[in-house]
Amino acid sequence: MITLYDLAFEDDRRPSPFCWRAKFALAHKGLDFTSVPMGFTEKEKIAFADSKTVPVIKDGEKPVKDSWAIAVYLDDMYPERLLLKSEMGRSYARFINGWTDTVVNAAIFPLIIGDLYDRVRPEDKEYIAESRGARLGTKDFASFQTQAREKGLAAFRASLEPARRALREQKFLSGAEAAYPDYILAGTFMWPRTISPLELLEKDDPVYSWRERMLDHFDGMARKAKAA
Repeated sequence: MITLYDLAFEDDRRPSPFCWRAKFALAHKGLDFTSVPMGFTEKEKIAFADSKTVPVIKDGEKPVKDSWAIAVYLDDMYPERLLLKSEMGRSYARFINGWTDTVVNAAIFPLIIGDLYDRVRPEDKEYIAESRGARLGTKDFASFQTQAREKGLAAFRASLEPARRALREQKFLSGAEAAYPDYILAGTFMWPRTISPLELLEKDDPVYSWRERMLDHFDGMARKAKAA
């Protein structure tokens, strides 16, 4: 049995986009796993993996940290239903991984930081205030979020144009069937879905229709998760 160490917020919300990448990858493989919730200040739970961030999985006695490394490991150890189907597929997924981390995630963060702070576990609030406050130059996350949404929502939607162009022509980013590139971006959309009531997408957006398909994937695994 595989164990996944997963970031938990108040009311057992699970917002981490990187942990969701791992959950989608495990579901794609059809692998059963147990989830161990942990907060930002419980890094001792993953010290065995020499990691300070999640996701971490433990497969038997084998620890693997980092969502990309987990995907590669799962393909190596469980080659049925590959996540990264070829050298070209791996290169494409690596591009989506980098684009999502540096562009999409960066565009979402200012839009939900106030909601994130409101929903983090009480024992983790000081950690968030210090770490995110240093990044943003303020601890008034509610005001920062309000100002960010004035122009930031349109900028975020514009940042999705590469995905939008692909999804006008095909059902998934990976083509006719979902694979790891889809799980990367879908994981990011689970981040705001779990902690913020803000609707990021318009219903006529091809990305919206794709997101709905991803929510229903694997018997609605993502849709069943606690949402804001």
